[in-house]
Amino acid sequence: MASDAERRLEEMGWPLEEVDFGREDDPDLGGCAVAGVVRNEGIRVRIAVRPGISEEFRADFAAWAERRVEGFMDHGPVPDGWQRRCDGNWQIWGRRVELPPM
Repeated sequence: MASDAERRLEEMGWPLEEVDFGREDDPDLGGCAVAGVVRNEGIRVRIAVRPGISEEFRADFAAWAERRVEGFMDHGPVPDGWQRRCDGNWQIWGRRVELPPM
């Protein structure tokens, strides 16, 4: 069942696409978002998620991706650490990391 964030991304025309990244040695890697600005069209976004992740991880990733894309639209790539790609687009990777208690 799709999370609220995943449904909102679909409504914006950016459904999660399942992509095998070939990184079985990196199970915390959940997916990535790629964004680019197209003249006279606005922002194009593609959001890829690793197949087979838990529903909870997928929902968390969708919410994370939604916030990153909204930030890109509002402030550009700098605040969230988007990386410039050789094709001119911007990419950011989503990884599950548990921080130690404070």
